[in-house]
Amino acid sequence: MNVENNNIPQETLIETIKGEELYEIAPEPESLNTLDAETLAFIEAIKANPQFKDMTFTQLSRNLEFRQKLKKYKLNNSSSENAGTIEILKSVIPKKHVKPNNKLANKITKNIVDEGEFNLIVSGKKAKKEVFTKVMLAYDNKYINLAGQKYTPYDREVYDGVVTLYVAGNDIVTPATVYRAMNGLAENEKPSPQALEAVTKSLDKSRYMQATIDYTEEAKLYNKKIQKTIYQGYLLAAEKIIVKISGNEHEAYKLLRKPILYEYAQISGQIITVPSKLLQTKDAVRGTDEVIIIRGYLLRQIEWLRNNNTYRSDNITYQGIYEELEISKIVLNNTAYKNKTRAIRNNVKAILEEWKEQGYIIDYKEYQEGKTLTGVKIML
Repeated sequence: MNVENNNIPQETLIETIKGEELYEIAPEPESLNTLDAETLAFIEAIKANPQFKDMTFTQLSRNLEFRQKLKKYKLNNSSSENAGTIEILKSVIPKKHVKPNNKLANKITKNIVDEGEFNLIVSGKKAKKEVFTKVMLAYDNKYINLAGQKYTPYDREVYDGVVTLYVAGNDIVTPATVYRAMNGLAENEKPSPQALEAVTKSLDKSRYMQATIDYTEEAKLYNKKIQKTIYQGYLLAAEKIIVKISGNEHEAYKLLRKPILYEYAQISGQIITVPSKLLQTKDAVRGTDEVIIIRGYLLRQIEWLRNNNTYRSDNITYQGIYEELEISKIVLNNTAYKNKTRAIRNNVKAILEEWKEQGYIIDYKEYQEGKTLTGVKIML
């Protein structure tokens, strides 16, 4: 194979060879001479097609059909040693972000884990008869270190990242793909080791949480023929897979079934679906864990406001966000509380400014009670 490596941007060639879903963990070749024979054979076989033979590598890297054929060829012709790795790493990049948004999805962060069975009222305020869903959530006794740990708003955002990937067609996810799905990042943007560690810990919390959800009565509201609908299993039914490549270990998770919070929310249709680009707020505000939670909270609130059946005001209170982040005067002194809440308000406004530019909202305006800034009024 005649490989002309002059004037070829290294990152372009790497991207072409690896394909979008392999970028994250494939080894970085210093030059074409370091590429293994199998990879070169892949490229040569695809490039032999008359459609591609006269193209340069730069042109090939920009040709979607070539990239797709290369990926397909690698999957169909890999040696058995490499086939499993490729299967684990392939992924579909989501264009839509998906969030279960029913009462359980929002109640789960409110200290209900390891508290025994409780009845969740799922009927509307004007319903003639209250309808309950029975729920019990508890960490598996085999994992004592998790016992009593709260399921946090950040954990819920991680779970939504998994749901987003699942809906896009993925049954295998990695901490990196989940983090990118949570933030609308491109496939070649690498999360920090700290971010990956936080996502991994959160995924394992969901995997180790036993869930019993009896939503028979709620399901009957939509289908009277249903006699019983009970789910007993884990909040996230997934197997952990560890892959070792070039001396480095990488973790992946194979989803064994539809994430239960998503499946349950489908019963009532209480699911948020928004363009993934709305999560791309890194140019406006640094993507900390706190910002991820704020952004998720704002999306839920705004999508509720978009619901034609809502009776809610078009105001989003800052206090609701403070509570979501567990910011309290009881924990912080007066100066620290003022500084922290000011930073949160600035982050809220930065996100809303970004969404205003993207056309997701028409505008927003801060309002206050007395001299206290109380929240933002959203104009849709």
